[in-house]
Amino acid sequence: MVMNSADSTFFTLNEVATAIFQAADGHTPLREIVRDQICEQFEVDPEQAQSDAEQFVTELSGRGILLVSSQPLSSETNRDTNREAP
Repeated sequence: MVMNSADSTFFTLNEVATAIFQAADGHTPLREIVRDQICEQFEVDPEQAQSDAEQFVTELSGRGILLVSSQPLSSETNRDTNREAP
């Protein structure tokens, strides 16, 4: 379960979403998380897993729970943000 600190809304995550959320370290690209963790842990088609992961990250990003970046974030940025996803 994760909470949006802006409005205290709670979101319940399934096993796959939890794995993605926990792996979102601001340095590891989403594609790598999906390939190396999601597809390895769960029997899922890689293309479908990537599509679902992108949708999940977009939803959490839109709610201010994850910060999405095309570049790894600096350590200074990491201190200012709760969780980041590449």
